Amino acid sequence: MGYGVAMQPRSYRHMSAEERETLSLGLAHGHSLRTMASVLGRAPCTVSREWARNAVRGPYRACTAHTLASARARQPRRPRKLLDPWLWQYVRTQLAEGCSPEQIAGRLRRAYPDDMRKQLSAETIYVGLYVLPRGTLRSELLAALRQTRKARRPRARGTDRRGQIPHMTPIAERPAEVATRRLAPWDSHCPSETVRPER
Repeated sequence: MGYGVAMQPRSYRHMSAEERETLSLGLAHGHSLRTMASVLGRAPCTVSREWARNAVRGPYRACTAHTLASARARQPRRPRKLLDPWLWQYVRTQLAEGCSPEQIAGRLRRAYPDDMRKQLSAETIYVGLYVLPRGTLRSELLAALRQTRKARRPRARGTDRRGQIPHMTPIAERPAEVATRRLAPWDSHCPSETVRPER
């Protein structure tokens, strides 16, 4: 047909910009979705789904389809495990009782050691809470967390921020009088290697 090189069959992945352009040209020339699927080396259902998602108010256009697909990819989604109604209700109940996501994850691991479908990581719970749309439920659940922030800072990115003292003075910058300071009697539990100033 001359719309592009036939692609090799492969596992499902989203269509590329080139594949969308080939699909757009083929449909504009009157070819069926099934024909274009064979040209692209894709399953007919994949091409049909692509067309249904992205042919808005008129014919299918590659540029519009690529823009819509990119916007959908950026939208936050609740982690798949929290779509399970039982798990979601369990997390909500435990949060209302004052448990942290780490405690909830630990309890699930102990209660269901052989059932991976009923286990979550603390990070999954945090992500599930912070992608909720704005509203009363989100506000209530975030208020139940010990650190109530409106936005989440994932631990995996950047540096580890735990245990850091703000505005800490380095030991090298301490005053000179510290070296000559005498120890009080209650400091006698210090190790014997400690250098004590002479009296």
